[in-house]
Order: sequence, then C-alpha cells, then structure tokens
Amino acid sequence: MHGTGTGRTGTPLDEVTHSATADQTRRATCESGIAPMVDRVVLMQRDARYDHVTEETRLAVEVHLRDGATIRTELVLEPGQLYTVALQAERTLSAREQACSVVPR
Repeated sequence: MHGTGTGRTGTPLDEVTHSATADQTRRATCESGIAPMVDRVVLMQRDARYDHVTEETRLAVEVHLRDGATIRTELVLEPGQLYTVALQAERTLSAREQACSVVPR
C-alpha cells in the first residue's frame, strides 16, 4: 500500500509503504471488514540481520494499527535503501547533537 499524507508530527510524508504478510492482512481485514490502517511503525530493540545472498537487511519492527492491534514483522531494506536510511540517520543524529549543545537542559 502506498500513499501520501502527514506523519504523527504533522510533517508531510513523501511516500509511505506498509507491508504485512498476506495472512496478517487477510486476518485483520476479515475481523473488521475493512483493510487495517497503520498508525506507526516502531523499530524493535533487536539486532539487524544481513543476508549476503539477497543483499537485504532486515530490521524487526512492530506495526501499530489505528484499531489498537499490533503486528510484528520485518522491515526489509535493499542496499540502496539501507544507505539512504544510514545517511538520514547520520543527519538526524548530527542535528540532534547540535540542538542539544545549543539548548541547555
């Protein structure tokens, strides 16, 4: 499922991609009669796994649905996506460090 909109903080999202196994989606759809709506995806405190055959990195995540349900699954990143996430994380960490050093707590 792809779409545009705003995140929890009201900032625009360029592209949002949600994925669950077919069984999870079918079960959630059947119980409510409508497709589940994702509220947020939370990174779980587990080590990432790298598969050298497929060159994919897998991160454990919890998908929180608007109806309160939670689905545990994996975020699968291809090499280009992994580098993009790494660059974004570096920029965010740098901005956070700068903000923390300017504003006393």
